[in-house]
Amino acid sequence: MNLHKPAIAAVLFIALTGLAQAADLLSASFTTDKVFSPAFKALPTDASKPFFAVTFGEPKVEAGKLLLANGRITLGAVADAAGVIPESTASSRPEGVLDLSKPYKITVKISEASTTIAGKDTFFIYVNNSTAKMVQSPLGEASVIVRAPVSELKPGENVFTATLGDAKSFLQIRAESGAVLKIESIKVESI
Repeated sequence: MNLHKPAIAAVLFIALTGLAQAADLLSASFTTDKVFSPAFKALPTDASKPFFAVTFGEPKVEAGKLLLANGRITLGAVADAAGVIPESTASSRPEGVLDLSKPYKITVKISEASTTIAGKDTFFIYVNNSTAKMVQSPLGEASVIVRAPVSELKPGENVFTATLGDAKSFLQIRAESGAVLKIESIKVESI
């Protein structure tokens, strides 16, 4: 019987290791100014297209942090032939490369969150919506999975859980016009 224990342990280790790797859908630290190029991270379905894409404003990386102020970026949305992320509508949306068909958590590591215009300082995370309008998505208002004033965000890891999505989803993060965020990293994991 002792001879079987190492074999069982090895099979269990391999199975658990495989599960741990499958749970990580995205892990990115913003240490380079090339975040919006395929050289930083490409779509797994098309190495010529970037994983991160700007949909509004001028997000940029400064001192190893993604500066998001009055801007939006998608994570895993598939751009069209011209390299542009199509706008979602009430009946259509861009395809995505994230499998969000199971419950998941999003960890956003923030070094700083501040307000420049009171009342317009909300941080949003959308699923399958590439616009700032909730009705501009087949999911409607439900496409907003996180809506938090910057005063509710803390330095360090901010963890959000969700269940909305499908096998070809994407996320979008947005800082409203009066919100300024410095983001160190983003991680998305199945739970």
